[in-house]
Amino acid sequence: MAGRSWVLAGMCMAGLAGCSRSAAPPAEQQGSTTTRNLLLAAAMVALPPGVPAAELPDPQSKGAELVAKYCGQGCHGIPAPSSHAQTDWPVVLRRMWLRMAKIDTTYHVAVPDDAERTVILEYMLAHAFQVTSGDLPDAPGKDRFVATCSQCHGLPDPKQHAAQDWVAVVRRMNVHMEKMLGSVLSQDEMQRIVLYLGKASSAS
Repeated sequence: MAGRSWVLAGMCMAGLAGCSRSAAPPAEQQGSTTTRNLLLAAAMVALPPGVPAAELPDPQSKGAELVAKYCGQGCHGIPAPSSHAQTDWPVVLRRMWLRMAKIDTTYHVAVPDDAERTVILEYMLAHAFQVTSGDLPDAPGKDRFVATCSQCHGLPDPKQHAAQDWVAVVRRMNVHMEKMLGSVLSQDEMQRIVLYLGKASSAS
């Protein structure tokens, strides 16, 4: 439920240029700056909330350090590695790096070098969202899980979290879904999904 809204970060990066500036732009740029800020505000409405740097997986690692440094410059929140699957991160990161490189230098947006990009990519892949690769077990709540979670991303592998952890994950996804789709699950729907994932996570 949190995946594809990161595409909107491209809107932010492409037209923002107002995210990390240290000085006011020249007078002739005031109009364009207002437009950029409006685009940024519109994009941010649909972006899932970022995560604090301290809550990134393995927060003391070099990968987490670089993600916080380059992906938290004000254009959007720091993305959780689990917001995309392994197959998606290379494309998403390349798109962001290309757009970062096109931002006017007066806005002082730092761009990672090739070595840093490799570290960031490896970090994101190591902690990426895991999509189910096999048939999901049949159990009550399966249909609701499939219908709900396929709206925004591939179906998550139930085994990537322990049964007791799915409660917090589903609640977090419900918040993201409200931002992206303008709707939320009822308590009954959430409970059905959580119970299904709990059972599926321990299925052999």
